[in-house]
Amino acid sequence: MSILESSSPVEQWNQASIAEVLAQEFGLRAVAQSPLGGEVDQNVAVDLADGSRVVVKVSSPGADPDEIRWRHALQTLAARPGVLGPVHATTAIASRNGDTVVPIDRDGTRRIVTVQPWLPGRTLSDLNSHSPQLLGELGLTAARMVQALAPATALPGATTRHWDVLRSPEAIAEGIEAVEDPARQAQVREIVGWFDRAMDSHAAGLPRSVVHQDLNDFNVLARPGPDGRHHVHAVLDFADALHTARIGELAVAVAYAMLRKKNPLSAATAVIRGYAAELELTEDELAVLYPLAAARLCVNAVTWTKRQADGGTSYGHERMKHTWPAIALIATTPPEVGELLVRMAAGAAVEPGRPAPGADAHKLAALDLVPFEPAHEPVGQDDRARLGRHLSADAGTVVRRTTEAGEAGEAATLRLGIELASSEPFQVVAPHSGVVQERGAAYLILRHEADETIWSRWTGLDSPLSTGVTVARGEPIGTAHTSLRVAIFRSLETAKAGGRLVTPSEAAAWAIISPDPSDFLGLGAQPDPAVAWTANKVLATRNRRFARSQRSYYDRPMQLVGGRGAWLYDEFGRGYLDAMNNVSHVGHSNPRVVEAATAQMWQLNTNSRFLYRGIAEYAERLTALLPDPLEVVFLVCSGSEANDLAVRIARTVTGRNDVLVVDGAYHGNTSVLTGLSPNRYKGPGGTGPDPTTHEVQQPNRYRGPFGYDDPDAGSKYAADVRRQVDRLTALGTPPAAFIAESAMGTAGSIFYPDGYLEQAHAHVRAAGGLCIADEVQVGFGRFGDVFWGFEGQGVVPDIVTMGKPIGNGHPMAAVVTTREIADAFDTGMRYFNTFGGNPVSCAIGTAVLDEISERGLQARAAETGRVLDARLGELAGRHALIGDVRAHGMYVGIELVRDRATKEPAPQEALLLSELMKDEGMLVYPTGPAENVLKIKPPLAFTPADAELFTEVLDEVLTRDW
Repeated sequence: MSILESSSPVEQWNQASIAEVLAQEFGLRAVAQSPLGGEVDQNVAVDLADGSRVVVKVSSPGADPDEIRWRHALQTLAARPGVLGPVHATTAIASRNGDTVVPIDRDGTRRIVTVQPWLPGRTLSDLNSHSPQLLGELGLTAARMVQALAPATALPGATTRHWDVLRSPEAIAEGIEAVEDPARQAQVREIVGWFDRAMDSHAAGLPRSVVHQDLNDFNVLARPGPDGRHHVHAVLDFADALHTARIGELAVAVAYAMLRKKNPLSAATAVIRGYAAELELTEDELAVLYPLAAARLCVNAVTWTKRQADGGTSYGHERMKHTWPAIALIATTPPEVGELLVRMAAGAAVEPGRPAPGADAHKLAALDLVPFEPAHEPVGQDDRARLGRHLSADAGTVVRRTTEAGEAGEAATLRLGIELASSEPFQVVAPHSGVVQERGAAYLILRHEADETIWSRWTGLDSPLSTGVTVARGEPIGTAHTSLRVAIFRSLETAKAGGRLVTPSEAAAWAIISPDPSDFLGLGAQPDPAVAWTANKVLATRNRRFARSQRSYYDRPMQLVGGRGAWLYDEFGRGYLDAMNNVSHVGHSNPRVVEAATAQMWQLNTNSRFLYRGIAEYAERLTALLPDPLEVVFLVCSGSEANDLAVRIARTVTGRNDVLVVDGAYHGNTSVLTGLSPNRYKGPGGTGPDPTTHEVQQPNRYRGPFGYDDPDAGSKYAADVRRQVDRLTALGTPPAAFIAESAMGTAGSIFYPDGYLEQAHAHVRAAGGLCIADEVQVGFGRFGDVFWGFEGQGVVPDIVTMGKPIGNGHPMAAVVTTREIADAFDTGMRYFNTFGGNPVSCAIGTAVLDEISERGLQARAAETGRVLDARLGELAGRHALIGDVRAHGMYVGIELVRDRATKEPAPQEALLLSELMKDEGMLVYPTGPAENVLKIKPPLAFTPADAELFTEVLDEVLTRDW
């Protein structure tokens, strides 16, 4: 009887029957039962009186007890300590008579009952996402399962089965007619063709062994570990174990890993890398793996479509609902590409692509054409951070790049071939003789016979030619309307598929199948890709040439090549919405800033002791934005330099040395400022504060003693400033200054309660100290309702320092103080800064101020900030990981905690969340003393629509099972 005709037991046993058998045969008392899914057997989870849990399997009629005992023996092999590493497999529970197989006759029907211990965890099918690390562990588990079962012998007298990977075409043939959709039928038949061609050449050489052969997403359990990620925990269900091709173990794991993935091949290669790290694949296995995995999904889809048509079950619906979409995606990737990706993932040797035939310098067209790279464009909300096009400037063609391994969430951003452009329509001639093989609405494919057959694909060509027409070298083949893309391929199948965008992880395989067409087109040789500065090469060089303390963002950093507005772009043309870069205050590559810098560099740049108009104009513009009596400017090059100078001024003017700082603060990286920054001297590698540094309590309403519900929190926190002032005064060392960020950035985006700075300043000034406002992070309109952060506290400091946003990424900073303080600082020792206030810096600073004013960026910050605050508040209501959201305009902190009651910080989760957001094209990163606060401080070019997109993706990532 075909398995398609016996998809479920004739009759399900009721709970009373199961409880009775458990008690009589196994001595176990059931207290609760829950049905589980199953293909042909009845599976039930049973809670026992002793608090444990088991799984009871009641076979369909006719089950072979010897075969079930054989499976139990396989389980025992796999369950040996350490055989599967940290992954578990169970052994069957013995009955009262010592056998694990109990035949039961009821109503004239014999069924077999077995009992397995319950393993905790969630099936991969139940997880809504699978990380590359988890998929790698699945591959490693498959390899270890092969090794664990290697001693097993085949079941005597066993017949081949429906799910045997080697029988895929037969299994598909049993049910293909039930598939009513012609497109789906065509996809399945195409994949069966791949299978047949691969097996014709390689089946005889495949190693054979007993394998589990069913590491599908319902049979593998995962559990979260201490790092916040899910890890493979256990393997279930040996019912499909069989002596067959060893590669079947990996093929099944790969097949089901491709379900529910935007890029199935990226998931597949992650599994393969995990397997190959443990067990080497043979040449025959490498050749058949992709067709076998694809065919296994076809078996799944066809089988369950047939069963559903015959009156299936909810289990059957679950088994196939994700399979057809995966097959549709897989069918677009030719088997040649799949095999190359398999080989690369397994670390096997890959034959490099052969060079294309030259065109003897025959010109492609009547016009003088050059490789064309369109400017990057900002990505809209609907694009989900995927840039739709990218051409390589340094290589001339995408496929010649040395590419990186694929990662989760990577986008298809690369086009194959080379793009040519002209300002006017131009005629295109054939660089080689050929035959029109295929034409579509937007493309033409020619077949060329030379030393070998190649196919050229022309996109953007208006051609009168029809299929089968022969064209001679130099003969017109059509007209291009300003832009033409040309690629060459080693097969017609890949030429048909080669019009789509590909991911960076696929590009290395496509580079072999679709080599650089430059010689073919007579455009000359392109640079050698071996010298390309890939992200891995840049990172390795950076690690070699820089100190370990100079760290970069992310574990898997992308290499940035451009930016525009609130977006950054990597070497593969992928867009990233920048939610953390307050340095590029008015936006990346801001045209006004770029033009101002360029024009001034062409005209004059010198040091600030010379007389030039720009420095005076900028000083006027800057001080006009500050309250009286702040009117004297010192222009410097960095925020650290500004704060260092501010402290020096305060100490010189007051004749004192002691300085008050807020616990957790960061003010810069000079020797003086490191000793004044608790964030540094109390952190890893810190050596404690300078003897003249004195901390005051951090006004943290989330973690401190005075919370959001305390209306007097500002006064209570400021009281500690008074206590410290009084203590120092009593010691005869009253403070020279109190320096405070207007909002604490590196401490975790801490905003002061109302009245805090007002009272703190009053306490310090009463003792003759000066008050320094550190605006390096938050100034220039970021708060939205005020231009300077200190204005939100209703104070006017004695000294203000500025950095980061002042020059939109240009090294520029400032100190502004009163005339009285400036004059007192003039003790006869001259102050001079070579680059501070140079003409180019002043031109840039002025352009930044113009941009803020003329484009209403402060008002936008207020509007965008309201959207961020509202949306993040909604997320906090749905996601327990979010402990607190702190926001003022476009300066936001999201504090992540493992427990809202204890407020245990979640630093690993914060870092992982940042990596996952980066994979989805959203840039955010942890900060704070526990590194558990996501900092959101984007360029002011960040719009309300960007805020909606960012929070939408954050919600999706927070919802995932990591």
